[in-house]
Amino acid sequence: MLFKLRRLKLYLGLILGLTLSFCFISSIAEAHRPAFPDGLNKSADTAFELDDIDISQAIYQVLDEKEQVWLSFDPQKSNSNTANIQLGIPVLVETQSFRPVVAVVSKNLNKIDLPFDIPEGFGAILYEPNDMPIREFHEPFTDTNSWILIEEEFEVIENGIHYVVVFSTTNQSGKFWFATGTKEVFGLSDISNLNKNIYKVKNFHKPSISVDAEISLQEKKIADKTLFNKIGEFRTIIIYF
Repeated sequence: MLFKLRRLKLYLGLILGLTLSFCFISSIAEAHRPAFPDGLNKSADTAFELDDIDISQAIYQVLDEKEQVWLSFDPQKSNSNTANIQLGIPVLVETQSFRPVVAVVSKNLNKIDLPFDIPEGFGAILYEPNDMPIREFHEPFTDTNSWILIEEEFEVIENGIHYVVVFSTTNQSGKFWFATGTKEVFGLSDISNLNKNIYKVKNFHKPSISVDAEISLQEKKIADKTLFNKIGEFRTIIIYF
């Protein structure tokens, strides 16, 4: 009888642990995997390389006045023929009139007029904020709010390096994030950096604060407590296993 009772407790613990694990991983999967380039990616030669364009990822950066932010991707690293083009800005007073645009640059596209040079033999297609009402987006995992300016799809018809260039036609400066991909992929390193990335994303959505600025001690304690609870739930699984 005692053996059956222990066995029942083990099964119940396993079920509870798996349930908590599913909730934990699902909450992570609500967000794009974040990246914070060093800000030196201001030309094709120094472009920040995106992962497989299938993978859900978000790049957080500041666009400086009269400059561009360059990203790159290689379609051969992906099984998808479609690159999602999503551009957003934090909901802030300082970004209310900030309207950056996106140019996808590749060899198979036609030449268009751009306010900067692109590699020889390349063309481009331009994506601009349209006249439709801008969509407000709340990201639940980091509890941040954004205005989404652009939501488009780029059909990849040729292999070879492609570039994504974010710039301002009016030489504005401001914070933005660029996202692409739909496949949620989170490794152990992403989980271990989770707390740090939450700090960075939250800071990014604050007015006139750099991505790397420190948050207040009170906010850090709250974030640490939340993460500790989640990690505790995750450890439950290991214990029961």
